Amino acid sequence: MKEIALELQPCCWDRSGIGTYTYELSKRLRSQEEFHFHGNIFNFLGRRDNCTALSEITIPIYQNTIMPYGIYRRIWSFVPIPYQWLFKGRTDLSIFFNFIVPPNISGHVISVVHDLTYLRYPETMKKSNLEHMRRGIAYSIARSDRIITVSQFSKKEIQELLGVPGEKISIVYNAPSLAKETAEYDVVRKKYGINQDYILFVSTIEPRKNIERLLRAFSCIKKKYKIPHQLVLAGGKGWQDEEIYKTAAQMDHSEDVIFTGYISAEEKNALYQNATVFVFPSIYEGFGIPPLEAMAMGCPVVCADVASLPEVVGDAAHFVDPFDEQSIADGIMKILLDHEYANYLVEKGHEQCKKFTWDYSAQQLLKVCREVLAL
Repeated sequence: MKEIALELQPCCWDRSGIGTYTYELSKRLRSQEEFHFHGNIFNFLGRRDNCTALSEITIPIYQNTIMPYGIYRRIWSFVPIPYQWLFKGRTDLSIFFNFIVPPNISGHVISVVHDLTYLRYPETMKKSNLEHMRRGIAYSIARSDRIITVSQFSKKEIQELLGVPGEKISIVYNAPSLAKETAEYDVVRKKYGINQDYILFVSTIEPRKNIERLLRAFSCIKKKYKIPHQLVLAGGKGWQDEEIYKTAAQMDHSEDVIFTGYISAEEKNALYQNATVFVFPSIYEGFGIPPLEAMAMGCPVVCADVASLPEVVGDAAHFVDPFDEQSIADGIMKILLDHEYANYLVEKGHEQCKKFTWDYSAQQLLKVCREVLAL
């Protein structure tokens, strides 16, 4: 029986795209006749309670309580501690869901490269993460037996920008990631100060998400059309976000902009269900889960027409130019003014989101594992 180790560290932070991908796939993996799965996490001195973060993952999980993950990441190029020594020991295959493969790994390796933001839009990244990517990606690509990515778009990017042959890259898509329960909307509304109809954005608050242009587009339509709507920006703080909050504070109608901070999955469901329109103007995505989630919850979607997003949302969203504030504003108003069109997008969205499921993606991951292990 082959032993397969999953790096589960991304599950242990406030879960955004990569953490969601890691969690949703890992909770669907079960040991089988030909291989056995286990997970690895760093949890210095056992200080963090990861029971909720890992709640539905049923495979055995090994914790390293001796060293903080951040310290290990800083020293691994200088101190040759084999990764497996920190956990169970030798494995036949290790899967790293967050781009970078540590040095001194034995056995086969699969790494997941979600997108190439660090090459296309390096100015939108946190400097420490950018340097980490630049230092580690070449080794990670070379060390991996197979690269997994999350869309045809990202596969093409990896081939063109990193020179990786197509046969070394497999696609395992994301899917909507929604809680089984929905928070009571009145409670959510009062908690975040929502007292009007609202336009919704869900994602990390960071430059790549194009929030400043969304804010200016919102200000434009508030002035021109006198709409009563609020703009709800739901997501945890990211990096280089100072200008985003500054723009929001200085714009007209700033009192109608709500930053919720990180929200629970149950609260996210409630916000999707009750929004008038969901807007996702991101300038670069390897996949882009939030538009599919909005569709699954019956919300019409306005979406940027760049990167992987047309591949993901198909013909079930209204596309806008993310670099043109007027285009974003016009897209929002199209939904607000044309109820028949909005309902049409809702119907199309229900069908589009069914094309992506975590169960199918987990089966695709298992297929890649078998190929790498030649089973």
